[in-house]
Amino acid sequence: MISSGFLNYARAALGVFTTGFIASTLSGPTLFSDSTQQDEHTTKHEDNEDESTMNNTYQLVGQWLKWTGITDGQSDIDPKKETTGVFINEVRMKEHYDAPKYPVVLCHGLSGFDKLMLVPSLQYLAGLAKDGQGARREFLAHDKNGVALEYWFGIKEALEEKGTTVLVARVPGFGSIEDRATHLNRYITREVDFLRRQSVDDIYNEEGQSKKSFKQKDEKMKVNLIAHSMGGLDARYLISQMEKQNYEVVSLTTVTTPHRGSEIADYVVSLSKKLPHRVKLPPSMYQLTTRYMAKFNDEVKDDPKVEYFSYGAAFKPSWYNVFYYSWSIINGKAGDNDGMVSVESAKWGKYLGTLRNVDHLDLINWTNGFKRVAGTVMPDSHTPEINSIAFYLEIADNLAKRGL
Repeated sequence: MISSGFLNYARAALGVFTTGFIASTLSGPTLFSDSTQQDEHTTKHEDNEDESTMNNTYQLVGQWLKWTGITDGQSDIDPKKETTGVFINEVRMKEHYDAPKYPVVLCHGLSGFDKLMLVPSLQYLAGLAKDGQGARREFLAHDKNGVALEYWFGIKEALEEKGTTVLVARVPGFGSIEDRATHLNRYITREVDFLRRQSVDDIYNEEGQSKKSFKQKDEKMKVNLIAHSMGGLDARYLISQMEKQNYEVVSLTTVTTPHRGSEIADYVVSLSKKLPHRVKLPPSMYQLTTRYMAKFNDEVKDDPKVEYFSYGAAFKPSWYNVFYYSWSIINGKAGDNDGMVSVESAKWGKYLGTLRNVDHLDLINWTNGFKRVAGTVMPDSHTPEINSIAFYLEIADNLAKRGL
């Protein structure tokens, strides 16, 4: 018989681990030791490191439980903190979807490239924090020892099947907003330059299409941005602060983007300051705090020529769900959330609704991707009625109906 004390510890440890390493636009307490400390701990001290790591894990779990006030059993959403608004309880596949007039760029969140790094290897994480070139090395590295999944699992193909021109951006997974936006700008510029060799008829979905190429037409190509999580912040910075050489952004649709920051980032930054050893966090973690995002929103203004749309998400996890502890932290501070981002933080521009009973990774088709592989190992605490592929087809259909 397994003791209840061990189960409680295992549950807490699972929350600490998964919040730290499940890649989403946000991450949990992924603590990177400073390079100076790493030099001091050589291989001859590995046994001491293992013991220290275990002790630190116990301390982290204790602080986590104390900070959240978590007890046994499943937490309930406080009705007083329940977010009001448009609720989307079901999204199913339809027979017909319209394709947007202009190409779509999919912008990924934290820890993703065109693939989602679920569990980065220790060597990979150590390389990120070693020096100032971490973001560059991270972007170029191929982490063969980690566990990855295609970020937009099946979504790109579904959009293309309906006639949408789709670009899948790649930016540094753990970089700052400014760095990620710079890479996003370069990526779109490069891909648009390639697309401009084709005719307008091949790229745009509109009546009276032209067989002329964009070079002959001599105008910037219009694009729609669809962003998950932190990708929405990169996109907002790009739209507001950067020159675009050969393209023009006409819309931005964000899906559970922490526009007002995340309480998880607040917790991790606060915890890092209390630890006895010097800790180095990725720059993105500091930028995802609620305090930093208040400053960001004051400085990064919306472009009146761009249409902004947003979606939030919320669910109620069982104690064994991988997002249970991060969900509990946010629920205690900001109410409804998807395990990483609160509904209130996700609202930006025209808010199109709250997707119910889905978590942060369900929204990039994690349900059909990762769960298909690991569902027998990690039991579900919820059964989403939101078909993620159908959801992105609905986003594209919405853009089409608005002439975008």
